[in-house]
Amino acid sequence: MTSPDTILFRVDETSDLPIWAQLRNRMAYLIRTGHFQAGEQLPSVRSLAADAKINYNTVTKAYRDLELSGLIASIRGRGMFVQKNVSVQDEEESAIDALLESCIRQYRSKGMTYKEVHAHVARMIDDMESKAYEAEEERQSYGTV
Repeated sequence: MTSPDTILFRVDETSDLPIWAQLRNRMAYLIRTGHFQAGEQLPSVRSLAADAKINYNTVTKAYRDLELSGLIASIRGRGMFVQKNVSVQDEEESAIDALLESCIRQYRSKGMTYKEVHAHVARMIDDMESKAYEAEEERQSYGTV
């Protein structure tokens, strides 16, 4: 079993994205940031499904989408591997960073210092994390009698 510190993916119950898309985005991020190196084998569909407590078919759909986008390759009988030509530079992440920079500039234009912006964004992240944790606890409570 995987320890909480090594879990690759957790479902965000507060997200509007379907679970397979959340997983695809997380795995793409891990690949593009170098967590998984070119040519490295990804966790099996079964093990990832078990660790994340999600349906096997959900992982299969996410992996299929990653394969179609050229990030991973399926080797019959061996598993899924990161493509050797994957760029570690993430264009989508760069676009998101540009949006975040724009938001920071807007906060600054309202008169906030960088320290105040940092504290404000940190509170927002803490709130989102807390809501996700509460949603996960509530989801888990449904499984107990």
